[in-house]
Amino acid sequence: MTDSPHRKWWVLGSLWALYASFGLVAGSLAPLLSHIRIDLNMSHAAMGAALGAWPFVYLAVSAIAGKLLDRYGLRVGLAAGSVLIGASGLLRAGAQSGSALWIAVAVFGLGGPFISVGAPKLVTEWFSAEERGLAVGLYSTASSLGAITALVIADPLRVVTGHWRWVMVIFGTISLTSGLLWVVVSSLNPIGEKPDLTNEQQDRLWRDQTVRRILFLAFTIFFVGHALNGWMPEMLRSGPWSTRGAAWLTAGGITVGVIGSLIIPGRVNPHKRPQVLISMFIAMAVAVWALAASSQTLQIFAVAVIGIVRVSSVPMAMLLLMSSRSVPDTRMGVAAGLFFTAGELGGVSGPWIIGIARQNSADFGSSIAVLSLMAVVSAFACWRFWRSGFLRHA
Repeated sequence: MTDSPHRKWWVLGSLWALYASFGLVAGSLAPLLSHIRIDLNMSHAAMGAALGAWPFVYLAVSAIAGKLLDRYGLRVGLAAGSVLIGASGLLRAGAQSGSALWIAVAVFGLGGPFISVGAPKLVTEWFSAEERGLAVGLYSTASSLGAITALVIADPLRVVTGHWRWVMVIFGTISLTSGLLWVVVSSLNPIGEKPDLTNEQQDRLWRDQTVRRILFLAFTIFFVGHALNGWMPEMLRSGPWSTRGAAWLTAGGITVGVIGSLIIPGRVNPHKRPQVLISMFIAMAVAVWALAASSQTLQIFAVAVIGIVRVSSVPMAMLLLMSSRSVPDTRMGVAAGLFFTAGELGGVSGPWIIGIARQNSADFGSSIAVLSLMAVVSAFACWRFWRSGFLRHA
C-alpha cells in the first residue's frame, strides 16, 4: 500500500474516469437497440449474441490480464485497456452488418479486463484495509454512471447528429481521452509494482474452496447484470414506455443503485456481507417480475430496487474476495482476473439466453422467468456457502 495521503485520491479519480468510459461504451448499444437492429437487419437472437460478444472475449483475456498487470504494471495495462475500449466504439460506428458489429463489440472484451481487473489491484496497492470499502464503492459507481450517461444522452445525440454511428464515435473518443488523462496522472504518481505470481501459486488460488464459491457468485451476478444491461430498456419499451422513457427510467434505476453503492459496500460489516447479498438477490428475484407489469408506478419502484442490486452486488462480492484470508494483497491481480473470468462467463450467457428466450416467445415473460430463477439460485447458493462456513472469514 502506498503511504501518500493525497495522491492516492488523484489516482483513484483517474481510475474512475477510465471506468466511467468503460460504462459509457459498454452501455452505448442498449438505448439505440431498435435503431441499430433495424439498420443492420439483425434478429433479436443475433442482437443478443452481439450484446454478449465482449464478455465472450473477456473470458479468454481476463485471467491473462491479471498476469500482464502484475508483470508490466497498472500504468501500461490501464492505458492499453482505454485504447482498446475507444477502438471498440469507433469500430461500432463503422459496422455494416451483424457480424461486423459482433467483432466491434468483441474488441471491447480485449480492453475491458485491464480496467476491471486493474481497479481492485490498484485499491489494494494504494488503500488500507479500512479504506477499501469506500474506495471500491467509489470506483464501482463510475461504470454505472457511464452507463447512465449513455442511456440518457445516446438517443438525443442520435437526433442531433443524425445517425447512431456518430454516437459511437463520440463515446469512443471520450474513452481515448480518459486514457490520456490516466497516462498523465499515473506518470506524476508512480505506482509501486508487485512481483509476478508463479503458476503454482495461481493454481493454489483456483483450488481454494472459498475463492471458488465467490467465483460462482460472480457468475450468477454477471449473468443477471449483463442480461439487464442489454435488454431492460427493450423490456420496458415493450410495455407502457417510449424508447426514450425506457432509457431514462433505466438510467434512473442505475442512479439509485449508484447511491446505494456509495453507502452499502463501505458500511456493511465484513461478516454480514453474505447475508446482505442474500437479501439483495431475493429482492431482485421479486422485482424483475414488475418489468412485465402494465403499471408504470410499480415498474419505477422495481427498477430502483433492481438498480441497487445490480450496482452494489459486484463490489460486495469483490470485497468478499479482497478480505478473504485466501487472497493476500500480492495475489489480488490474478484473483481479480479469476473473478472477472467467472463473472463474464455469466456475462456471455445472460444476454444470449435472454435473446433466445425472447425470440421464441410472444413477449419477455420467459426471459424474466430466467432472470428471476438466476437471482433465486444466487440467494440460495450464498445462503449455503454462508451456513457451511465457506464465507465465514471473508
